[in-house]
Amino acid sequence: MTLTEAPARRGAAGPALPVLRAEARRGIAPWTGLSTALMLGVTMAAKADDWQGDWIETQSLLHSGATLLAGPLVAAAACWQGARDHRRSTDELWRSTPRARWQRLAMAALPLALWAVAGYAVALAGALLATWPYAGGGGPLLSLVVVDGAFLAAVALLGFAAGVLCRWRLSPPVVAALMYLVLGVPSYSESPARYLDPAVNIALDDSLPVWWYAPAMTVWTLGLAAAALTALAARRRLAALVPLAVAAAVAPLIVSTGDGLFRDDPAAGRLVCTEGSPQICLGGRQEHLLPQVAEALSGLTGRLEGVRGAPERYVARLPLQGPEEAWIPPPNPGWYLLRGRLQDTEDYVWQVAANLTMRDCPQDHHGNSDGPPVGAAGGAVATWLAPAGLGTGTEKSPELRRLEAMPDAERRAWLGRYMTTRNSCDPSEVPAL
Repeated sequence: MTLTEAPARRGAAGPALPVLRAEARRGIAPWTGLSTALMLGVTMAAKADDWQGDWIETQSLLHSGATLLAGPLVAAAACWQGARDHRRSTDELWRSTPRARWQRLAMAALPLALWAVAGYAVALAGALLATWPYAGGGGPLLSLVVVDGAFLAAVALLGFAAGVLCRWRLSPPVVAALMYLVLGVPSYSESPARYLDPAVNIALDDSLPVWWYAPAMTVWTLGLAAAALTALAARRRLAALVPLAVAAAVAPLIVSTGDGLFRDDPAAGRLVCTEGSPQICLGGRQEHLLPQVAEALSGLTGRLEGVRGAPERYVARLPLQGPEEAWIPPPNPGWYLLRGRLQDTEDYVWQVAANLTMRDCPQDHHGNSDGPPVGAAGGAVATWLAPAGLGTGTEKSPELRRLEAMPDAERRAWLGRYMTTRNSCDPSEVPAL
């Protein structure tokens, strides 16, 4: 060994941390993290009324933004980074250095992945802090955080590999567009294979991911990315078969499980009810909203107090368990809930009253209901229970005027006959008004 060879080999074996630190402080990597945080932050802020106050809604929207919006952005930035040496015409210079090719590429790609995950973490922290003062039961799902973070790291590595291979200056926007299509199109499929797509719309209203969902998706996405980068950078390209084989081994498990990747959430399925009669019942996640819902419905339940056949429980789930139950809309964000407060309570009560008087009767071949019409007596009862259902300037129907003109005792007796037959489709059983 010559004296001139020794320093070169010592440099090649030197620590990679200073190089990684230098790459992470300059270039496009920090801007990628900032852009990711800003994109997700603006997206979440624009739709704050739809998620703020509910853990699941918060993470569902953030998941969609991280995959369909931030994913293509990170892939485009990584693609630009991958073609950096070609733009600078430094390929030949790097080949003359003792540092291995895989080490050079890894040191250039990893900062992008780390900054993308950091940008997502900032947006996640902001969204969770904005939801925390108004949220009730439950909490953030760590598995969804892991899946989203692994996905952003994976697309950074894949985008970087694409940039090294394709040196066309317009390749970053092309990569972003292709990434968006690859992620978005499977969401319209009903095949179990759609769950291989990290951007698939996850309905977590009453379910939770199984415990191995996050590890499996992490291995799947990062396995593909590691295989691409290894095939590009390793001296022996057959080494790429190892991460590719691991990813391929997990894929059949995800596809075969399908909808089984999500199990029923005991908290969402558990009903929590008010004391007394009638009871107001919500899912376990919305237990903190019971006082507000009970207060909003107090006028309706007060008018039916002591009426024979009136519901004994008002529940926010379907199907109903018997004639003693009536359905009420779940107070979800974006509908009747805004930052922990029940909104538009008059319309909420009207929906309950209209559903209470609606009869689920079969239809004949002409599309007409075989049962009694709901627009006469039923409409009058619903409007009497929820006066806000009568639009401004709308005249009262003759049935409603007759119902209002009845003495209290007579009206209570008639309502009792009506309520005991509210699930009947026999016209002869419905009392005339």
